Amino acid sequence: MKTVIFYILAGLGLLFGQDKKVFGKSDEESYAGKIIRIEVGENSLTNGQSFKFWERVLERASDEGAKGIIFDLDTPGGLAFPTEELMTKIANVGVPTVAFVNPNAISAGSFIAVSTDRIYMTPGSKIGSSGIIDGSGREIDPVRRAKLESYFGAQIRYIAQQKGYNPEVIEAMMFLSDEKRVIGDVEVKPGSLLNLNSSEATKMMSDGPLLAQAELASLEEVLKAEGWSEEDLITAKPTGFERLAWWIAGFSGVLIMVGLGGGYLELKTPGFGIGGIICLSAFGLFFFGNYMAGNMAGYELAALFVIGIALIGVEVFVIPGFGVAGITGLLLVVGSLVFSMFDGVTWDTYQWGGSEEISVLDALQKPAMNVALGIFGSLFLLFLMMKFLPKVKFIENTMLPGSLKRGTGAGDPSEAGALVGMTGVAITDLRPNGKAEIDGAILEVLADGVFLERGESVRVISDDGMGITVKKVPT
Repeated sequence: MKTVIFYILAGLGLLFGQDKKVFGKSDEESYAGKIIRIEVGENSLTNGQSFKFWERVLERASDEGAKGIIFDLDTPGGLAFPTEELMTKIANVGVPTVAFVNPNAISAGSFIAVSTDRIYMTPGSKIGSSGIIDGSGREIDPVRRAKLESYFGAQIRYIAQQKGYNPEVIEAMMFLSDEKRVIGDVEVKPGSLLNLNSSEATKMMSDGPLLAQAELASLEEVLKAEGWSEEDLITAKPTGFERLAWWIAGFSGVLIMVGLGGGYLELKTPGFGIGGIICLSAFGLFFFGNYMAGNMAGYELAALFVIGIALIGVEVFVIPGFGVAGITGLLLVVGSLVFSMFDGVTWDTYQWGGSEEISVLDALQKPAMNVALGIFGSLFLLFLMMKFLPKVKFIENTMLPGSLKRGTGAGDPSEAGALVGMTGVAITDLRPNGKAEIDGAILEVLADGVFLERGESVRVISDDGMGITVKKVPT
């Protein structure tokens, strides 16, 4: 999928000018000799899109020769596994890095801070309380907690020592203890985690400050302390292409609704037309937008979606009844849509048998709501289409005709509702679509509820201009 997308975008780049680069990189200001400010806000560390964006920024800063990177932190924490991976990238970026606690770096925020070369804090700011929790409210069992703490502890101690921070300070922030601990002049009670305010974190010890370099009131003072110029400061922002992908992913439910509506319109018109184009475009944008936004959408899930649609088609048009093929197809379609919207970074946190911040059911809640919105929204859209589209001249001219002249197959539409109550006989199997002879005319009809066999007597129960619905006449 990545290769296909690359060649599509490369082709578009050639169409719009060879001086343009894929993803609009040429439109971004060069990082060469610049100080790159990365904002880490309240919800940043719970959003997989943020991690993907930051990884790209760090790579650009290294490749283009940035002068330095400032992490502007005001966060209560977030996903631990992605943050741990980000820490490694920050620690090894090859560019001077600084954390500015402005005003909070709690939990995973403190992990980012200690992976930088130096930490500065605004007066009254706080850092620490980095214990691993289960955001669903459940207590982590002792074995799993020990497993998680051992894993994170080893990695964070290594990075802290690499950057010159006291590992005892970091461990007191992360791990509970049954005994009282004294870190610098701060007393940590049994069963508590260390959380330092700015004056405590900057307390001078025999080997230097306890954790942070100094209390500084503004970003300008941080730049001055590092010997950097304000003129070189730029804030990292997503490209227009990235924002577009995030916007598309945010409207996934609407795209599902439009795609289903387009599919219905295609079934009601002969050949391949505007309905098919709308359907393919909507679902194409759905998978492409979620893929580029860092969700799990990819060629595997897109293939499962297509297979599911094919199985439903086989069930409807080939196999009578609704059995294994139809149910399997429905599960594949719904499952592929739901998991395509699942945050790929969040999914990685389940490698240890579950996430320490959020349960699988909680993480699936938003994708499931988007699918529900798409399905129920499409039902309302179908109602509007059935009511108003037959009155639109263009649609009226391209719709499948409601009736055919006897024995000729030539179009001769009758008025909507004129056939309701009439009886006839199915001249093909109705699965559920097919043909029936009613009042001497051969008609395209739709069986209501169950599939009907050729030769069965039928009665028209609906004739709305978009189609004729029949049901079996009781014998």
